[in-house]
Amino acid sequence: MVVTPGYTFSTLYSQITEPVTESLNEVNGNISEVQNSIKETQEQAAEHRDKEHRRNNVILYKVNESDLQRADDKNKADISFCLQLFNNGLNAGMAENDLVNVFRLGRREDNNSRPLMVQLASYTSKNLIMESLYKLKHAAQKFRNVIVAHDMSKLEREECRRLVEEAKAKEEEDDSAEYLYRVRGPPGLKIVKLRKRD
Repeated sequence: MVVTPGYTFSTLYSQITEPVTESLNEVNGNISEVQNSIKETQEQAAEHRDKEHRRNNVILYKVNESDLQRADDKNKADISFCLQLFNNGLNAGMAENDLVNVFRLGRREDNNSRPLMVQLASYTSKNLIMESLYKLKHAAQKFRNVIVAHDMSKLEREECRRLVEEAKAKEEEDDSAEYLYRVRGPPGLKIVKLRKRD
């Protein structure tokens, strides 16, 4: 570098350090972008694994809990109810070996039945159950109030809550009062517009 007369050391120092500082800042910015990208990718991969893990599961709501004392007996009663629901209520033709695991979610509270997690052996079994839900309208009384839902990941549950609020708002805004707005899915949660039945 040619030093022009009249330059002070501080001027020379700033001419050298400013480009280096700018380069370092640019590198730090690039590192932050890469770190954010890696974190985002890891979160997406974790969400995908969680969805895959839940893929064959359904959750049953409003299924009364057994009064039996032993946990093993209660579990057998839950399995028996699931098989009756799937075979007698939905005509889905399930055998006990189609159920990988059946258990209650959460802690037991007075007068409240905990949701019942049903892990199925295959996605085909789950699909058959979900496609047969319309049959619950004409099923025995003990099955009619049961709600069968997908086992959703945390992000899907948050999205579902947001869409439910949006659907409620749309229903309140609808002056015709002819339509209901409901959230459907997964896969791909969305709001659907349904005509009310008389």
